[in-house]
Amino acid sequence: MTHTLNRLGLTDKTPEEEFVFLCMVNQKEKAHKADAMKKIAETIFKYNPDNFIGAPNGFTKDDIVTAVFTNKDDLLELVKDIKSQNLGISVVISGLFNDIHTICRTSGLKEHTFHISLGIFGNTKTLPDQETLEITTQCGHGLISPYLVKHIAEKISKGKLSLDEGAQMLIKPCVCGIGNQKRITKILKQMV
Repeated sequence: MTHTLNRLGLTDKTPEEEFVFLCMVNQKEKAHKADAMKKIAETIFKYNPDNFIGAPNGFTKDDIVTAVFTNKDDLLELVKDIKSQNLGISVVISGLFNDIHTICRTSGLKEHTFHISLGIFGNTKTLPDQETLEITTQCGHGLISPYLVKHIAEKISKGKLSLDEGAQMLIKPCVCGIGNQKRITKILKQMV
């Protein structure tokens, strides 16, 4: 899932902090695989996702195909459960290589593809600060504005918003559901 590759701030010093789980069906097979996708959505909710596609905008579990987890054990149990169902749906898990490798090995799977971001090139002087980038890069479609991050951080520092309220406002534009509210809260705390 290439739009999760450029998330900044995840390092081997903070393992097991974030995982993105995505199920995909070829457009031609959507109607044929609808029941399987519904079954996967129901299964995902059994394992406590921290965010899911459209959650900030009021979508329900019936709309889910993407979820964020911050608990490695929950994700491991989800992967085992999905594997046992043998539904014929492609699954993508994003996170740190060591974490993903452990999850796959423990659940009896082997990764078949690795995608790596080579970093940021060009005139990097015009980029926001590192903490802001760690928030904005959580939305692979670029829908979390650095200006919104700055605005929210200012409101929190003035006591007009709590950290949790600010993080919730920042994940709302990311309708694909891959923003990690827990991690954004932690970053906002560092910022203010």
